[in-house]
Amino acid sequence: MIPDIFNQVAAESKQFSFWLPVIGVIIVFLGVNMRVEIKIQKEDEFENKD
Repeated sequence: MIPDIFNQVAAESKQFSFWLPVIGVIIVFLGVNMRVEIKIQKEDEFENKD
C-alpha cells in the first residue's frame, strides 16, 4: 500500500513539473498583454486631452 502512494505522488509530481513552465509562460504572456493595453489606454487619454 505504501509503495502505491509513493508511485502516485511520483507520477503526479512529473505531471506538475510539466505544467509548471506552461502556466508560467501563460501568466507572463497575460502580464505583458495587460501592460501593453494599459500603456495604449494612457496614450489614448493623453491624445484625447489635447
